[in-house]
Amino acid sequence: MFSKHKPASDPADQAATPPARPQRASSADELRGSGVRPSIIGANTRVEGSVIGEEELIIDGQITGTVEFKRNGVSIGSTGRVEGDIYAQTLHVAGRVEGRLIASKKVTVHRSAHIVGSIITPCLALEDGAVFRGDIDMNSENEVLVAAFDKVDSAAPAQTVMREDEASTPIDQEETLAETDMTREDKA
Repeated sequence: MFSKHKPASDPADQAATPPARPQRASSADELRGSGVRPSIIGANTRVEGSVIGEEELIIDGQITGTVEFKRNGVSIGSTGRVEGDIYAQTLHVAGRVEGRLIASKKVTVHRSAHIVGSIITPCLALEDGAVFRGDIDMNSENEVLVAAFDKVDSAAPAQTVMREDEASTPIDQEETLAETDMTREDKA
C-alpha cells in the first residue's frame, strides 16, 4: 500500500563510497621524527633470542635475549619488557628491563620504567618516579662500553682531511693524526 517504486538510477539508492580517510602517522613515525619507519615489536609479540638491526627499534612487546642496535636508538614502551642486555646509541625506557643497558650516547629512564640491572652510558637522565635497582657507570672509558662500541666506531667511514701543502690530495684522518704524533715526538 505504501510501496513506492524508485527508478534504478536514483542516486539516493546507490551505495555511496565513503571518502578515503587520511592515514594518521603511527606513533613510531612520530617518535622517529623522519620519513623512515623504525622496527616495531608489538605489544602482542614475544621474541626469544637475539634481535639485531640497523634502524631504530621500538619495543612494546617482550624480548628474552640480547638486543643490538648499536648505531641507532631503542625505545622500550610502557608495555615493553626485556630480559637481557641492550646495546644502542640511545635508549629510552618506559617499560621493564632486567639486564644491562649499554648506550654509547645516552640513556633516558622515564617515570613508568622499572629496571633491575646495570646502566653503562656517558649520559643518563632518570625521571622522578622511575624504579631502578642496580649499578650505574657513567665513565665513557668503561671497558664494557669501549669493547661494545669500538668496532661500531671503527666500521664508520673514515673522514677525509686535506693537507695544507697538498690541498688537492685527500688523506685519511688517521694518517694525519699519526704524522702529528710523530712530529710531537721529534720536537721532544
